[in-house]
Amino acid sequence: MGFAEFVRERRYLYNVSPSTVSWYTHAFKWLPTETPTPEELKETVVRMREIGLKATGCNAAIRAINAYLHWSSPHGNRKCGPGCVHPRIPRMKEPENILPTFPAAQIRLLLSWKPRSRNFYQRRLHLLVLFLLDTGSRITEALNLRIRDIDMEPATHPGRQGAKTESSSLLFRVAEGASSLHRRLRPQAGLLTLFHARSNARAPDDRSSRGQATL
Repeated sequence: MGFAEFVRERRYLYNVSPSTVSWYTHAFKWLPTETPTPEELKETVVRMREIGLKATGCNAAIRAINAYLHWSSPHGNRKCGPGCVHPRIPRMKEPENILPTFPAAQIRLLLSWKPRSRNFYQRRLHLLVLFLLDTGSRITEALNLRIRDIDMEPATHPGRQGAKTESSSLLFRVAEGASSLHRRLRPQAGLLTLFHARSNARAPDDRSSRGQATL
């Protein structure tokens, strides 16, 4: 059993995507043989690093190689686990990229900033900042949010579904933000997007053939 058999099984029995097949094929080019020894596996990682591959790139190839090594072992018909004794490459430690966040002092400045009552754009920016701070929404989610998606009892809007979300809606808790939201909804009840520009309130999928831009 070799690389070709592994890829053929994954393609036709597990219906992996063409990009996954390409990933396997590229990763296997690092191996000097279809039955590498532990020393050859170490040398494989050394060569990856010598040509400048980062830890994330090495780990991408290592995952594919380890999957093949388990498949070609006598216990390849069961899930890989602590009991497996086949050769494997340990994953490299990847750097932790901690994204910068606002300190508490800057948050207080953002929350305490008051827009001019007659300035449309300042009031829109004020509500958008409060909305993003409180709900954790992405900027594209907020800009595409429709007025009909807002439920003011309590003030919620549909949240993104995913592995890290437990609820289908996000609560807008800042009291001042909620009151600003009320003021924004009342005079603009017929408009489609919440954070619209003066000249256009259409969501991206509601644009006319002429092509109108939102906020």
